[in-house]
Amino acid sequence: MRAKVAEHATLFYQDGAVVWDDYLHHRQFAISETAELLCRKFTGFTDVDELLAPLEEADRVALRKVVDELVEAGVLVVEGSPRHEEERRLIAGWRGWGASARHFHFASRTLADAPYQGSDEHDAALEAKLAAEPPPPPFRSTGGPAVPLPPLPEDPDWGGRGLLDVLLARRTTREFGDAPVTAARLGELLAVLGGPSPVRSRIGRTGTVFKTSPSGGGRHPVELYVHARGVVGLDDGWHHYDGLAHALEPIGVCWGPAEMAAAAGDQDWVGGAPVVIAYTGLLERTRWRYDTSRAYRVVQMDVGHLSQTAYLVASALGFGIGFTAALRDELLEQALGCDAYHEVVLGMSALGPLPE
Repeated sequence: MRAKVAEHATLFYQDGAVVWDDYLHHRQFAISETAELLCRKFTGFTDVDELLAPLEEADRVALRKVVDELVEAGVLVVEGSPRHEEERRLIAGWRGWGASARHFHFASRTLADAPYQGSDEHDAALEAKLAAEPPPPPFRSTGGPAVPLPPLPEDPDWGGRGLLDVLLARRTTREFGDAPVTAARLGELLAVLGGPSPVRSRIGRTGTVFKTSPSGGGRHPVELYVHARGVVGLDDGWHHYDGLAHALEPIGVCWGPAEMAAAAGDQDWVGGAPVVIAYTGLLERTRWRYDTSRAYRVVQMDVGHLSQTAYLVASALGFGIGFTAALRDELLEQALGCDAYHEVVLGMSALGPLPE
């Protein structure tokens, strides 16, 4: 029998124990020091009898028992077995993205027997949670000086364009013209993107809020940061958008085109935009309601919904816009003051006037 360590799992240390995390089948269990050391002999397919042959009989019998237990547990995969074929297909399908990508996907994938709460049961659990752990607020302010933005007009001049017309006009733009962008126009875009819905503005007891884009559980974890350059009525640099106050809060960091392009994976077109919107995710907002790894997928979906709304509103306003997720997260984290363990960088939209 030839066997090797399974590649659809990871090892990590927790509370003094070595934990085997089989993310493909959602199993975790501690393994002994002997088992851990033995696994190192099976980094590639190895003949078990040949490996154990030089040992004394008592040691050989004892270690063979451990090997058999590891095979039974799925820690070791036997060559030619159904588990080997399953793993071969897994690695072939995900080979270009590496171990971390497949780990994330399959660890947050639900299996056939995954338990789900009914709506009444889930509501009751949230009600009980409210007393012990208040929800994080759905809007955030930095607490510093803010630049109020003009309120969204009840009947904006761009609001009469038909939905189909806007959808068909939507394009990713990587070149921008020289016409001025005003703080008022930018404010209209931000109000639609990040403010509470004018028709349902109430904040729920559990921190839910309605906006123009959907969000899992009404949590809206995505924060908006705006970098302005040459915007009429607004100082250059990074600002945080306070959606509740409808105001921009200067952060005190101003980037030139080269710095912006570097943060955007060396994409010069992003550096050339007069306005860049950075999207981050406050994980605690979503985690408070959904304390499972699958909820991280929902945060990623949320920024997709929001960036599409940005595309449509910008198109209706007559702006060009493009979205990118090819970022150097750390550069944005440093500029925006994000704690990467709680607030994650998700993407950026660059926008400006269409070229003539």
